Amino acid sequence: MTDFLRKIHLVKDISIQLPVSKIDFIQKFRSHVDESDLSFVPFEVFQSSRNEYKGNISNNYFELKKRRKLFDTNYSFAKVTGTFKEDNNQLNINAEINGFRKIMFFVLGVVLLFYLIALFSSIFIPSDNSPPFIFFPFLLFHMFVMLGIPYFVIRRSVKRMIYDIERDLHYWVTKN
Repeated sequence: MTDFLRKIHLVKDISIQLPVSKIDFIQKFRSHVDESDLSFVPFEVFQSSRNEYKGNISNNYFELKKRRKLFDTNYSFAKVTGTFKEDNNQLNINAEINGFRKIMFFVLGVVLLFYLIALFSSIFIPSDNSPPFIFFPFLLFHMFVMLGIPYFVIRRSVKRMIYDIERDLHYWVTKN
């Protein structure tokens, strides 16, 4: 499944090299990321914090995602998981940015079920006033739009998260 998601650009892998030691990186990560298990928090937008990310870090592994903010139209669906190791005063970070959640299978199934029911009920239920022919192309167009918009939104959030995480990691390391 992840191979398919990589092909349609909903999952991406990145590699970053930073001129910092592992201990310094962990310290800077903890100072810029709020500790969280990344589960759903109902009123997260009302929690105050200056940090833009929430997540956790262990010895060689981290995961993070952007915090929700009130009236934020650029909220990222993407989650970053990565590993890091130190080689000759260089920290090598290999991360995976994943914009697809398992709950989306349910949403996708409900949407497809709705369109299949609409299509089959208009075709196979006989009635005197059957829908005109223009109904079927309109229904297919509407289905593609309703499935395409979330795809492009998630794909853009993955691209944006790649840009943001690379920029922020370099900033954390170079900032005094």
